[in-house]
Amino acid sequence: MFFVASERGGLVPCPGGQHKAPHGASAVKVITWKQVDGICAQLNSLNPYDPNIVSDILKVEECNYDHSGRQHHLYGLAVSAKRYVVYTRKKDKLEIIKPSEHGLGIVYVPDKRSRYTPADCKDQDTNYPRWIVEAWERLLSGHFKGDKDPEDALISRQLWFDDLPAVMRVRITTPNVLKVLRKREPDIAKPYNFALSPILIQPSPDCALVAPASKHPEDWLTREYTEIHSGETVTLGSEYRGKTVTPQTLSSVIWRHFLHAEDKSLSPGGESCNAYTRGLLLRRPIHATTPLIPIGKEIERKAQEGEDISVFDNVGPVKYHPRKTANTRPANAVLIQRASRFSKKLLRRESGASQHAIDRFFRGERIHPGTRKMLAQVVERLEQSGL
Repeated sequence: MFFVASERGGLVPCPGGQHKAPHGASAVKVITWKQVDGICAQLNSLNPYDPNIVSDILKVEECNYDHSGRQHHLYGLAVSAKRYVVYTRKKDKLEIIKPSEHGLGIVYVPDKRSRYTPADCKDQDTNYPRWIVEAWERLLSGHFKGDKDPEDALISRQLWFDDLPAVMRVRITTPNVLKVLRKREPDIAKPYNFALSPILIQPSPDCALVAPASKHPEDWLTREYTEIHSGETVTLGSEYRGKTVTPQTLSSVIWRHFLHAEDKSLSPGGESCNAYTRGLLLRRPIHATTPLIPIGKEIERKAQEGEDISVFDNVGPVKYHPRKTANTRPANAVLIQRASRFSKKLLRRESGASQHAIDRFFRGERIHPGTRKMLAQVVERLEQSGL
């Protein structure tokens, strides 16, 4: 939680603010550090835990204090709720105090340097990847220069990692991924080992590439990847299902990160936020309609398995179906009948599909084509084995 606070309080200009600054601009009220302490004390009086174990349920973090323990003024640049950077400003020098890794932490950069710890900060135990700090420094530099054109992605090209292909380092946690990797590297692919997956510019709807982990970026562009649904071998720069397989670069990822629009709130004027919305955001009302569709936390997975999820906001219905083009359709009745000879537990274990997908399969509902293909292969294999 961030408080808009300073040592003495007052007003700070902010589009959409409910107050007026002396020169007439919209502003928000700034409370004092002493008032922040009072808010914390009020809430901590409700602390239901043993104070010897949990002393505070709301406290001012150590990053608010300099290395000598004196509270210092922090500034922040927030792209969205979880994408932000907190820094100090002393004359013309900025020092990053707390860089958010949300949205950037998924990218793997083989940075061998020691992690970053802010020098003028009481908290000397928390540290951050140095490349993420450098990315935020460049974004801050571009922000204060007023860079707004999408071509300004070049602002990050002064960084040593700007042209690296953007890849994710993922753990092998599902049987289907383990299976396709073992076909390539039977001695290396093991459960919970790392694999690399490139972040593509315009991927096909059901294209997810993986390859054994490598710390050598020079190999990432030329190596072979495996598409986890089909098991086909794919190289970057080639064509797969009508689209060229092109990875994003780190500079592109960083700039897209900066241009991310906050979807959960409205602009000060009540419109949808865009990449350059600024000011005090408004709550975005959501109107529930019937029939209600349970989605839990697996909204992306359920959507790609064929569930068309509708969300209604203050404007009207918004269809959430990111995998609509993935050719979702029910399995044929013959396959369902053949699969019914085997237990759901066995099918789930052998295919790596979720329980949700297995249930939809047997009910004859729409499922993801990769899931449908995998189940067909599993049924055929089980029948051949005589089970």
